[in-house]
Amino acid sequence: MNQVKFYIMNGLTAVLVAGCGTVDTKGVGDMQTTRDAFKSALHKEYVALADAENKESDIDDAEFFIAKAKESGLGLDVAPQAMSERTIPLYAKKSMAKARAELVRKLWNGADELTPLAAARAQAMFDCWLQEQEENNQPDDIRACRKAFTSALFDMKVHSKKSVMTKKRRVRAKTSMPPSYIIYFGFDSADITNIEMIKIKQAYADFRLRKPSKVFVAGHTDTSGNKTYNLGLSRYRAAEVSNRLMELGVPRGAVKRSRHGEVAPVVETGDGKPEGKNRRVSITFIR
Repeated sequence: MNQVKFYIMNGLTAVLVAGCGTVDTKGVGDMQTTRDAFKSALHKEYVALADAENKESDIDDAEFFIAKAKESGLGLDVAPQAMSERTIPLYAKKSMAKARAELVRKLWNGADELTPLAAARAQAMFDCWLQEQEENNQPDDIRACRKAFTSALFDMKVHSKKSVMTKKRRVRAKTSMPPSYIIYFGFDSADITNIEMIKIKQAYADFRLRKPSKVFVAGHTDTSGNKTYNLGLSRYRAAEVSNRLMELGVPRGAVKRSRHGEVAPVVETGDGKPEGKNRRVSITFIR
């Protein structure tokens, strides 16, 4: 990412990422975000990273970061990227694993509430460091991401041990919910394949273990076809997933369905474009 990412690490994001890139990030960048200070800040950090990847024509990583920006902006729980999702050189694994563990420890102990801006920056910069370390061909960028992460991590404040103990139930409730399960669909279809059904069964197993109060099931489509038709198709997809969850044992009263049609794509494609990642239903647990 060279000079572009270097300046992002030093707080000049707005100046350098203002242009259009290969991946359309403007819609996500301008979206109305949650009032949660941490998630709103995380949204901005990931939009900045997506714009920076655009300037390098790194489409895959731009799409990855803009998807995390969108989920953060919608108020969903977005975790630091797992190291297993990247191919990290052996010499860097130990230090990065230790860094991620410390980041997660601070997030778990209230840093996202006490210092939301620092916490959001630390998480985004860890993901930045992870991405650059996987590419492993721009040492200046690796150092810039790592330095920004370390600085933000230092600024993260956590609850005292006494406070953590008195809020044990709150901390457990916050950290026990898994990331959203994503169920994918074929073109113009609400049929659930055997592979996707495995995910639904895993979601049910998590439901029994975590005991959330609500299960939000949100249906989506890609942009191919008529908007009104796609809204209906997203409703059918959400209904199919909801029905399977209830058949497995999730109480009907716990399931809340929503339909979004083509308005919230994970991958921005423009109108009339088929895209498998956008044909989905998300299953999200709420404590």
